[in-house]
Amino acid sequence: MNSEYKNLTFVLFGARGDLSKRYLLPALKNLGINPILISRNDYPNLNKIIPKGGEIIFHLAIPPEGVFDAIKLISENFRKENIKILLEKPFGKDLESAKNLALQIDEYFDPLQIYRVDHYLTKKSLQNLNGPKENIKALEIIASEKLDIEGRANFYEQTGALRDFVQSHMLEMTAIALAGSFDLQKRYEVLKALSVVCDISKNECVKRGQYEGYREEVGNPRSTTETFVSINLVMGDIAITLTTGKALNEKNTQIIFKYKNGGEEIFNIEHEIGAYEKVIEAAIKCEHNFFISEEEVLETWRILDSIQQSWKDSTKDLVIYPKGSTITDVLRDSREN
Repeated sequence: MNSEYKNLTFVLFGARGDLSKRYLLPALKNLGINPILISRNDYPNLNKIIPKGGEIIFHLAIPPEGVFDAIKLISENFRKENIKILLEKPFGKDLESAKNLALQIDEYFDPLQIYRVDHYLTKKSLQNLNGPKENIKALEIIASEKLDIEGRANFYEQTGALRDFVQSHMLEMTAIALAGSFDLQKRYEVLKALSVVCDISKNECVKRGQYEGYREEVGNPRSTTETFVSINLVMGDIAITLTTGKALNEKNTQIIFKYKNGGEEIFNIEHEIGAYEKVIEAAIKCEHNFFISEEEVLETWRILDSIQQSWKDSTKDLVIYPKGSTITDVLRDSREN
């Protein structure tokens, strides 16, 4: 154990999952932190496995439906004042479930003890957005991926692009871009002002697609899970477009400001090694601006609620696109659909 963290106990729930194997365990190793790994089989014996005393960080890398049981278990077995809890997305699956989860968590812990992870918030390239921007006409955020779902069939089939990427990363990037700040309250104020203002059922401002071969990959020939989504929002007189997709022609994440004088400013958001090291360090240092607040979570689900409700009623707008398509290709096919 790194001597800097000698009074810290780090407990990882869900250590066998993809997120833990690919990111969390390597990050902890790089930081010199030896975590205590917990599976469901260990739940009856937490008192024997986890030492008392000092600060304890519980990182819950588990599905949202398992979070409440873990929270309740932690509360019943450990003193609350020396505990921090890190939660991974998705924070619920819709507005109603997010509200229920928030109420359940608030029943046992203070909001300042909860750290909802969005590793994008630790990216240096995103921090370049700090500072107010004037006379914005439009904002466009693109997150294009060349990779497909990489074998994460169970996770992705239950989640989809809207829940996996838009609800967290893209709406948080929007909040930071328009607030010109990482400050939690300023981000929240932006999210409160965002809305979808068109008739979603007419396929005007919300487009969704699924790459060819996805259904075979997940073993569900009738899957309507989206691997591509593009939505139009507004904040006052600012038009906002958020587009993300998998199995496209390139990997590219950009934030594009379009100004009223016709000018444009582009920020490239880079893949950065060590993001989860920064997440863990920020939690240890109580740096809440690098995490998502409960209020932000509820606002993001509020923004997307009408989209989710519309998608329950019809699947006619789902476009099947070939792997390697451009965003323009998918949007064109969506208009023709």
